[in-house]
Amino acid sequence: MKKCLLFLIGMIGVPCLICVIVCGISPELSIGQGERNMKNCRMGKNVLIEIDGLYKQLDVEEYVLGVMAGVVSPDYEEEALKVQAVLVRTNILKEMQERGTKDAEDIPYQYLTVEERKRIWGERQYDKYEKKMERAVVDTAGKVLQAEGNLILACYHEVSIGKTASAKEVLGEDISYLQSVESNRDVEAKHYMNLVEYSWEEVANYISEYKNDKQEKNIQEKENDSKDRRVEIQIEESSENGFVKKIKIAENVYTGEEAMRMLHLPSMNFYVEEKEEGVRIVCLGKGNCMGISQYGANCMAKDGKKMEQILDYYLKNVSLKQYKEL
Repeated sequence: MKKCLLFLIGMIGVPCLICVIVCGISPELSIGQGERNMKNCRMGKNVLIEIDGLYKQLDVEEYVLGVMAGVVSPDYEEEALKVQAVLVRTNILKEMQERGTKDAEDIPYQYLTVEERKRIWGERQYDKYEKKMERAVVDTAGKVLQAEGNLILACYHEVSIGKTASAKEVLGEDISYLQSVESNRDVEAKHYMNLVEYSWEEVANYISEYKNDKQEKNIQEKENDSKDRRVEIQIEESSENGFVKKIKIAENVYTGEEAMRMLHLPSMNFYVEEKEEGVRIVCLGKGNCMGISQYGANCMAKDGKKMEQILDYYLKNVSLKQYKEL
């Protein structure tokens, strides 16, 4: 779960019922009647978090709001933000459930306080963006995704390579709801293709920083005796769609994920061009490319698709349910 994350009910009544029938995801409980806000949509389940040196108990819904600010653009469409709220809530509760914890330090997300949100969004935009994020959380209050009675690994990423990747392709494990689907409009995204260039000295430094094992550190110290020394980088195995599985860097073989983290790359889908003065790395997509493409979800929302339809398109054979039912 953590790897996917370092590296994932809106309208009520007849319109919603029609949407549910069309898309196949079936929310079983309505959110409730009357005006809803962050104060009256609490889950009653808390996360323990340290803020400004003090430990506080935050309701899961409030915690979801603070996490949302750091993982999705507030400029996205309302339905896309609802999708994100469901994904984040599912992952938070899955971690709490499986790890038997309520400590924020054990949950692979960063919570942004009100002051941090103001700093990121700017004072002038804060009220507008805060209301959008709150509405997404409130309108999906308590809603999570499950498959076969269990909370799912709710993977998401910023931009795909034009189609999402299956869990089999990226993790080497077949997960029924994480299958590859077309996400064609992602190729229009700003971060669809990223070019990274490093000098050989920078490559050597990144390798050295990544090392944890003492023996490997000693090897790397020898390699760094000459800062201008060329480092051999050879991709040994890639998937059909270009996701790196094995790559040789200097004298060691790493997984694509390890190389992505080591060299600070935006995705595991890349190829390498060696030059005299350094290396050029061309990356496609941003993130783990599994599950829901945030860019693709926003495009669907712009086209009028509802949250349930977006979830149903990207994630196969999952159900949208109220958490207290699980």
